[in-house]
Amino acid sequence: MNRRSFLAATAAAAGALGIGLPARADDVSDVLAQITRARAGLKTLVATFVQERTIGLLATTVKSDGELTLVRPDRLRWELKPPDAVTYWVGPEGFAFATPNGSASAGKGAAGRFGAVLGDLLIFLGGDLEKLRGRYDLSVPSREGGGVVLVARPRADEVKKHVKRLELAAGPDLWGIKRVVIEEQSGDESVIAFTRIDRDAKVDPARMAPPK
Repeated sequence: MNRRSFLAATAAAAGALGIGLPARADDVSDVLAQITRARAGLKTLVATFVQERTIGLLATTVKSDGELTLVRPDRLRWELKPPDAVTYWVGPEGFAFATPNGSASAGKGAAGRFGAVLGDLLIFLGGDLEKLRGRYDLSVPSREGGGVVLVARPRADEVKKHVKRLELAAGPDLWGIKRVVIEEQSGDESVIAFTRIDRDAKVDPARMAPPK
């Protein structure tokens, strides 16, 4: 049996037995290149979502509706409806957030549990994923429903102390987002399932401007 036949037979046997094989070293590069091509003409994303946040210490789940607005290349608005009732902005000016009690500009740490990853989320959801390689170990654990699942585990200390894992499930078109998972070092986990995604929708610039 030649090498190619042996590898094919091994892969078939592993699939039949439910055994996972290590990913090829260039699998991640291939997937990142495919997503980059799919996002090449993308200008905006406006998406509604349902977030289920599991609070590990209390063993309770908080469910919130929300809306994401992304304007490439560098603006993200992430709004959570009550009970969270908080909106985050990230852009060239930095980070900002607003709650019913007020608003403020903030650094990564001061913006709370999303602060450490807001800039990375912008890239994760609609940017150039190659930019994350210096800060995260990336893997492609599965192909899901014709799309792909990408997992990012932080290497940068300022992210690692807050976040254990980011996961993105992209649809078959590869620019659309099906699900995002944020697993925190505290044991808390947010699963964000997107219910509607509009590509290149018109976005009022005022929505993307952070509070003064």
